[in-house]
Amino acid sequence: MPYQEHPACNTPRKRRKIWRYMDFTKFVSMLEDKTLFFPNLSILSDPLEGFLTKPTVEKFRKIPAGLTSEEAAKRRAIGEHNLMVMRMGRSFLCISSWHMSDHELVAMWELYVKSGEGIAIQSTVGRMVSSFANSTENVYIGEVNYVDYEKQEIPWNNTFFLAVHKRKSFEYERELRAIVMSPEDLPGKSVPVDLNALIYRVYVAPNSPIWIHDLVRKMLIKYDLKKEVIHSGLEQRPMY
Repeated sequence: MPYQEHPACNTPRKRRKIWRYMDFTKFVSMLEDKTLFFPNLSILSDPLEGFLTKPTVEKFRKIPAGLTSEEAAKRRAIGEHNLMVMRMGRSFLCISSWHMSDHELVAMWELYVKSGEGIAIQSTVGRMVSSFANSTENVYIGEVNYVDYEKQEIPWNNTFFLAVHKRKSFEYERELRAIVMSPEDLPGKSVPVDLNALIYRVYVAPNSPIWIHDLVRKMLIKYDLKKEVIHSGLEQRPMY
């Protein structure tokens, strides 16, 4: 089952460049398994990941004036039940995070690669869509909306809205997410992917030793992926 459109997901134009920064071991695992790992929203580092904003929760809990105590209690129970359903729905969503940018960024290297042994996959939205053509999962793709969790409401009539909203403090990530559903209580899901379609170029971290560049090139050849390997130019020295 290939990529699917979804009303909650705003998929950018196909030519939009996207990047995935990772350490070398995760890169090798991806090549070996021919899959992308989609971690569950519930295990991500942001404690508010996949939750509704404060004004949205208050809307669920608001009791209209003029109700009898019995009616108010029933209304309150319905509101709490709906919040519980949204909280459960959060645990069924798994995502693969990518960064949208025309260029590689120092901040992304520093955020996602803690050692010099890191790589970045350069791709496009169109390549990502094509890479899931023979997937065993329905895959949805949407860019993240960054909102003020103290002041702004977010849509709640579909569970997928939980996966495409984050706090404004993460706006620098400019995140694109591929999303799959997982009815099982698992930390994540490995989804088969056509790596030849997905990968356009591979960049090696700017502070990596030259042997890492050579090793990445050999690994791509081993897995029959004819892709350009570029040693990041972010540490270039002045010409004079």
